[in-house]
Amino acid sequence: MNEPLVIARAFHLASTLLLAGTISFRVFVAAPAFRGEAGGRLQDSVRIRLTRIIWAALIVATISGAAWLVFLAGEIGGLSVGDALSEGLAWIVLTQTQFGIDWMVRMTMASLLAMLLLLPTHADGYVCAVDAASAVLAAGLLASLAWAGHAAATTGFDGTIHRGGDALHLIAAGAWLGGLWPLAILLGNARRAGDPAAAAIAHYAAGRFSILGMISVAAILATGGVNTYQLLGTWTFAIDTDYSRLLLMKIGLFIIMLRIAAVNRLRLMPRLSGEGAIKHVMRQLEWNCLAEAGFGILILAIVAVLGRIPPHMHH
Repeated sequence: MNEPLVIARAFHLASTLLLAGTISFRVFVAAPAFRGEAGGRLQDSVRIRLTRIIWAALIVATISGAAWLVFLAGEIGGLSVGDALSEGLAWIVLTQTQFGIDWMVRMTMASLLAMLLLLPTHADGYVCAVDAASAVLAAGLLASLAWAGHAAATTGFDGTIHRGGDALHLIAAGAWLGGLWPLAILLGNARRAGDPAAAAIAHYAAGRFSILGMISVAAILATGGVNTYQLLGTWTFAIDTDYSRLLLMKIGLFIIMLRIAAVNRLRLMPRLSGEGAIKHVMRQLEWNCLAEAGFGILILAIVAVLGRIPPHMHH
C-alpha cells in the first residue's frame, strides 16, 4: 500500500485540519468570548498557545505535503525516493500532472497564509481583517484536499457535486474536529485561573463552540451521505471489501464522537453557569474534548488509508 505515502497523507490531512480549526476557533469562538470580559492573563496565555499550534500545524502541513509529492513520484516511477529526486521525476510530477498543479496552488495558499500570520494583529490580539482573511485562506487550503482524493476522479456534473461536497465536508470537519484541542486549552487555562471571569469566559466559549459543532455535524452528515453515494452507490453498507469495512469503522468512531459531544452539550455545559464544582465540570469538559479529538485522529488515519483504496464503483 506504500505505507510512507499513507503516513504522509495522514499527517498532511491532520495538520491542515488542525490549522484551519485552530484559526476558526480563534476567530469565531475565542475572540467573542474574550470581547468585553476581563480576560487579562487568561487571554494572553490562550492566544500564545493557539499561535504556537497554528505555526506548528502550518510547518507540518508544508513538510508532509512535500513528502506526499515525493513519495507519489517514487510510486509512479517505481523508484526509491532518492532516485525520484535525482532523476527529476518529482519535478515532472509537479509540473506536468494535475496533482502537481493542485499541489503548487496549495503551497501558494500556505505561503500567503504564513505571510498573513506574520502581520501585526489588532490591539486585543484577536479579531481584525487579517484574522478573517487567515480563516478564509486556511479553510480554502483544507477544502482544496478534495482535489487530491477520489472526488478528483469523478467527471462531469457529478464530479462537480462530488468535489463541492467533499470540500464542504472537510471545512466542517476542520471547524469541529480541529477546534477541539483549542477548546480544551481554553477550558484548562480557565480552570487553573479559578475566578468568576474565567468561568464566564469558559461557559461562553463552550456555548459558541457547541453551536459551531452542531452546524458542522449537520454539514458532515449531509455531505458525507452525498459523497458516499457518489463513490459506492447502493453498496454503501456492503462489507465484502476493505473499503466498506474501513468506512463502517469510520462511521462507528464518528457515532462515538457524537455521543461524547451530546454529553458535553446536554449534561456538562448547563452546569458551567450554576454554582458548585465548576472546576470539576471544566476538567471533565476538557478531558471529553481531548477524547473526541483522539477518536477524530483515528478517523483521519482511516481516511488516509481510504484514499489509497479504490471503492466499489472504481473497480
